[in-house]
Amino acid sequence: MMNSDKVPQEVRIGFLVHDVSRMRRTLFDQAMRPLGITRSQWWVLSQLSRHVSSGMLQTELARDLDVGKVTVGGLIDRLEVAGYVRRVPDRVDRRAKRIVVTPQGRDILDQMVTVGRGLNEIILAGLAPAEIEAAERALEVMKDNIRRAVVERDDIDLPVGIAAPDEAAQELAPVEPAPVEPAPIRRPAKRAARGGA
Repeated sequence: MMNSDKVPQEVRIGFLVHDVSRMRRTLFDQAMRPLGITRSQWWVLSQLSRHVSSGMLQTELARDLDVGKVTVGGLIDRLEVAGYVRRVPDRVDRRAKRIVVTPQGRDILDQMVTVGRGLNEIILAGLAPAEIEAAERALEVMKDNIRRAVVERDDIDLPVGIAAPDEAAQELAPVEPAPVEPAPIRRPAKRAARGGA
């Protein structure tokens, strides 16, 4: 096991951010499982909860969550099937669809808020408000630095900033059926001719 004293600070903080993020995801997964909500769906509903009255365009949701349009589209499809959101025509552009939270979705949001508060109390136990604020500022700066370093390309549907993005992409990736090899044609073996030549 590597001695943490010998690990450079810039490497150590990367390990810590990764470990905290991974363990937090595990904790939230366990807590949300009884609600039938995946972490990726939780992120979408949480973002939509800020726009309950007006809803959001799918492009707006993808931008705010830093995920690709294809990824967020699949998440919306699943939430719509579950009855938590619905697509409605935009008032200005009838061709566009706004994603709005349904009454059933608001009920699940209320439950999610309660669960989330309890989890945050567990995660932040022992930290003073000033320490939490300092951590928030540091992480915001790191996030902005990473965002600027990422080469943005519209032709690639890659999650960039948040959560669950990589899990969301894996969760929604289409499963290609394995190619089926045709069974080899078996020809009956030639019987050896009886007798000598």
